[in-house]
Amino acid sequence: MKRSSDNELTWNHLQNEIKRCRKCGARCLSGVQYPDARVPVIEPRAVKLLFISEAPPLNSQSYFFNERANDRLRERLFGILRDDVGSPIETLADFVAAGFYLIPTVKCPSMREMHNTAPGGSVIQLCADAHLSRELTYIKPAGICLLGRTALRGFLALCEQGHVHMQDASKLTRNVSDVAGTLFGAELAKINHSVMVIPSYWPTRRHRKYHTIGEHIKLLMAAIDF
Repeated sequence: MKRSSDNELTWNHLQNEIKRCRKCGARCLSGVQYPDARVPVIEPRAVKLLFISEAPPLNSQSYFFNERANDRLRERLFGILRDDVGSPIETLADFVAAGFYLIPTVKCPSMREMHNTAPGGSVIQLCADAHLSRELTYIKPAGICLLGRTALRGFLALCEQGHVHMQDASKLTRNVSDVAGTLFGAELAKINHSVMVIPSYWPTRRHRKYHTIGEHIKLLMAAIDF
């Protein structure tokens, strides 16, 4: 598959390349499910704080950017922004207009025994190199909040691949609980763009750390004067 040069990056280029991507299949990486359709996403503009999530669900029509379908991630993140951060976010238009955005670490869902499962390490490495790195170059956020273990592993992959320079990158090899709430300075290597990064938890009912995630978001917002 011919890939657009980074000198001619547009959001449509990036998203179309993701739609056509079959790299995991070519490398025989098991469990990856190419979605039949993808919900069009709003183009990021003037993003101050970027959330990096894990991976889409098997039903890709019910993911973050489809407001006609219920999505637990969207509902919980918007609730945290309203209740704990004080941002009046009700819709995706509010979310983007306020300077927020969200992208998944891995662009396709993974499946085991007909259920969603976390992406494997090889899938995370491959997708970070092929797509996540280029999305970050395009978006140029001031701050990044890593939601959960897959996002943490994806950002570590970017550091190991040279897409991101971060002095304390070795700390990202720890468990999420060991680094959650810690601010890191980093640089997007291709464009020499400085960014602040904070790992946090995945917003799930299992651990109910919603208020803690909110505190982490506020720490990051203060660090980037948001």
